[in-house]
Amino acid sequence: MTGGNALLTHLKDLFDPTIISVLTAQSVGRQLMPINPELSGQGLGVLTVETLRYVARSGAITNYDIQKDIEDTIDIESLQVRVPVQQDMVRIKYRDWLAYQKKKIPIEADISTDMTAKIAREQDKIIADGWKPQGTNYLIKGMYQVAGNSVIGEDSGSYGNVKSAVVAAISKLKLSGVYSRGYNLSLAPFNYAELMDSENDTGKEETAAILKILNAAAPNGSQPGQIYEVPDLAAGTAMVSPIASQENLRFFDIIELQVPENDLWYDGGRPKGDIMMEQVGALVPRFKHLDPDTLTDPCVCKITSLGTS
Repeated sequence: MTGGNALLTHLKDLFDPTIISVLTAQSVGRQLMPINPELSGQGLGVLTVETLRYVARSGAITNYDIQKDIEDTIDIESLQVRVPVQQDMVRIKYRDWLAYQKKKIPIEADISTDMTAKIAREQDKIIADGWKPQGTNYLIKGMYQVAGNSVIGEDSGSYGNVKSAVVAAISKLKLSGVYSRGYNLSLAPFNYAELMDSENDTGKEETAAILKILNAAAPNGSQPGQIYEVPDLAAGTAMVSPIASQENLRFFDIIELQVPENDLWYDGGRPKGDIMMEQVGALVPRFKHLDPDTLTDPCVCKITSLGTS
């Protein structure tokens, strides 16, 4: 029994280093919001994280002399956000386990990678839209649900309509003080597909024009802002947000208390029981300038009415 448990522990340690690369490849959410490097990685023992709501202040001023009487009072409200866990579990029948071991087929590694991809998918859903366990009220709002800015677009099937909506969305973000060296456009799958096929009469692709707009402030012709297909957005909707860079932690961030970790054990503790595999991660999106009444944040601008058929 001791030797069997040692084998499971060894296999667990082999799987975990592969998780980061799978998450990076699978997760669109991590492309949309930056991970906070200081608050992440604290483990499952942290049940809540604190987010601060900063009441908007007046702007800076220009003068010839340094003034000492222009201060604002910063009103800060604290909000405790509970961090949910994302998890997956499978059972491998003991005889199947032996058969795969005999054939030197690494079924555990394949299952582990598949579990990671599924957890990444669940986390993307929370980041992009939110979490409503009862199907009605959101206990955690994701980017689309928290959007404090919005514009009404037109059918994405016609050239130029998405571009016009992006211009309007960025304009609203800037009016709210949300400046970035690049912005991301996230689209529902239906509208993303239409945009990828959108060309004018001379064959000019609409995506090229949109990328230019998203990256108008980017240095040296770089393109940090991108166009993403986000499965959790409903058809006809999209959103524009600042890029997921470390300087944009001032707008929003992801607190990832635990990157998905594996655990393996024999069912019931029996040395010849079925093999149980579990993977658990813990992640929550955080927004820094929530309106205390509506719990919306101006750092995201949603786009509606892009068409659904």
